[in-house]
Amino acid sequence: MHRNKTTFGLLAVVLAAAMVQAAAPTISCKTDGNNLIVTYTGTLYQSSDAVNWTEVSSASSPYQVKMGNKKLFFCAKGESKNFTISLSDTVDLNMIWIEPGTFIMGSPEDELGRYDTEVQHEVTLTKGYWMGKYEVTQAQYEVIMGTNPSDGHDVGYGNPVYGIGDDYPVCFVSWDEAMDFCAKLTAIEKEAGRLPEGYEYTLPTEAQWEYACRAGTTTALNSGKDLSSVNKCSEMDEVGWYGYNSDDMTQQVGLKQPNAWGLYDMHGNVWEWCLDWYKNDYPTSEVVDPMGPETGSVHVMRGGCWTIGAKTCRSAVRGHPELDPKGNLLGFRVALAPVPPAPPSGDMTIPLSDDVNLDMIWIKPGTFMMGSPEDELGRDAEKEIQHQVTLTKAYWLGKYEVTQAQYEAIMETNPSKFKGADLPVEMVSWSDAMEFCKKLTEIEKEAGRLPEGYEYTLPTEAQWEYACRAGTTTAFNNGTNIPSADQRSSEPCPNLDEVGWYKYNSNKTTHPAGQKQPNAWGLYDMHGNVSEWCLDVYWSTYPSTPVTDPTGADSGSYMVVRGGLWAGSASGCRSASRSSCMFYDCLNSVGFRVALAPVK
Repeated sequence: MHRNKTTFGLLAVVLAAAMVQAAAPTISCKTDGNNLIVTYTGTLYQSSDAVNWTEVSSASSPYQVKMGNKKLFFCAKGESKNFTISLSDTVDLNMIWIEPGTFIMGSPEDELGRYDTEVQHEVTLTKGYWMGKYEVTQAQYEVIMGTNPSDGHDVGYGNPVYGIGDDYPVCFVSWDEAMDFCAKLTAIEKEAGRLPEGYEYTLPTEAQWEYACRAGTTTALNSGKDLSSVNKCSEMDEVGWYGYNSDDMTQQVGLKQPNAWGLYDMHGNVWEWCLDWYKNDYPTSEVVDPMGPETGSVHVMRGGCWTIGAKTCRSAVRGHPELDPKGNLLGFRVALAPVPPAPPSGDMTIPLSDDVNLDMIWIKPGTFMMGSPEDELGRDAEKEIQHQVTLTKAYWLGKYEVTQAQYEAIMETNPSKFKGADLPVEMVSWSDAMEFCKKLTEIEKEAGRLPEGYEYTLPTEAQWEYACRAGTTTAFNNGTNIPSADQRSSEPCPNLDEVGWYKYNSNKTTHPAGQKQPNAWGLYDMHGNVSEWCLDVYWSTYPSTPVTDPTGADSGSYMVVRGGLWAGSASGCRSASRSSCMFYDCLNSVGFRVALAPVK
């Protein structure tokens, strides 16, 4: 039970506040002549001796009381949401309620032992959740899963390299096995009628983990202290088991000092699995309820463990398994958290007016080779260096280039040279295209159709090429190449004829959207017709190493255009071909295709 206490006397007022979470009851006071005004949240109690308390049942905030000669004590109380569930006759699971709130995730640049992956950024968690008071123990795991994976492992000489016993943290558990534990626990508690509606047992997100670990602190450790040494230090001794006090093994849970919210062993003992896929780079701006990337190869682990120095057990430290994903260093802590909304998916059609729609194709995240191989005919070697790109977030892309009818429905004007409702809009600048996206976002948000966390925008250059290729690695997205040197520009290219309008088949004009063969993901006119604005500032040289979610150059006036055009050559219409225009250029060969992508 949370309690804040205020003591009132004739001449003096003394305030005392416990360290509690943000939504705990509060109390404050001020004088008004001979009266004392008590403002509080929660339930008001009073006492003459600060031992025996009586609820002031008729009180409401602000509460007024006359000041007299006797001391009178007031406190505000709130019922705790912490609870304990019985997993068996002898094994319980204690859960600590974590109020929603905002905190700074990561570490300051001057924190001793800091790593580059800990860039500070503001995180808001909008929904409360519960966290296990302790790391999941071997007894708890065995009750739910029917086995104890920690038992039976040693260093090869009969000597265990971790603690074995009911109250020791379970280890030798993979991420999948930890999630299986959570799923089974959810099913058991649902069957027993004890599962809060809309909640499920799961692993905490990385943000939920750090927020709960810090418990309001901004220091290296959740005791409110920083490290005096990166390896052995007394500050770490107080709160966790690590390489300098663990006796070379895990220890029973709950023996070290808890944090202010009652959570034990958030530093050291065993690394704890989190829900998120691991990504090196944090966002640099404010985020709300982050869930990490949608895909990845390894999951996040947090908290440090019994074998390492103090710096790797700090609140902000981030880890991921490199070799053994279920060794003696890894365990987990269960969370009871709101069931996340189903991620948006699937193609959709947006009504722009009574007779004009916008078809959007769902693009799953993934990894591909961006650029062109060295032997591709028509290649620009300097601009198209092949490199691996991973897109971690799904998005939608317009099935067709934005038509004049669609543009006019949103912008109430049609700047195009070649007129026709189903022809792609052209004579639009990059700024015009972005204004279209902005207005469409506002309209769809007002209509209640905008997926949470998404906005209409232009695709990044990487999103464009990934969607254009649709899994192909050839010059064109129908799985073909330019077969001869002459077909690069001086002769027609039958392979391109199948999928796009260019100088040998366009009759020097644009054509209605959707008349050529689509790619494997259902996108039309990715080759030719009009070049398409992308979101990125143009950079002439690609990186030569793998990148994740690239967004182009930091600044510049030239913006990327992609796809080739009705007056262009086969070389210029390839999937990898790149070009650029000034952001204010309005050309009869440049239009755009809208994306519905995660807000950046």
